[in-house]
Amino acid sequence: MLLDELIAQLERGQTPAHLAAASALCWSLLATVLSERMRPDAGAPLARAMRRLDERLAEPVAMPELAAHAGVSTSHLRALFRAATGAGPVAYLRARRMARARILLDTTELTIAAIARETGHPDPLYFSRRFARDHGLSPSAYRAQRKG
Repeated sequence: MLLDELIAQLERGQTPAHLAAASALCWSLLATVLSERMRPDAGAPLARAMRRLDERLAEPVAMPELAAHAGVSTSHLRALFRAATGAGPVAYLRARRMARARILLDTTELTIAAIARETGHPDPLYFSRRFARDHGLSPSAYRAQRKG
């Protein structure tokens, strides 16, 4: 591994030749890291996690299970979400659930309780409070306003 070689080179001595070799290893390590970041599938863990959340909006989600599905640690998954969305996976899931709720309110005649269940909220009262907090209207008022 390049990092091990770099450390070994630095431990050998501080002569100009050793420092030049260490410098070359540093550049090689940097190039390797950058090429890994530029790979087309570099965002694959995040994409897998987002797809999993989008496919299972109605289900409870455990972070360790989601991270395992994405193939990364929970802390790395949180960092990926923050870098890509500015928020963590829980906030992303909440936003996706509310977006789905708006679609269902606009396009179906499902009851508020059914929409709550479809969007991962087993308690319709909690769903209504959360929806009102996010949108300034209860789900019923939102639906009535949209139907005009």
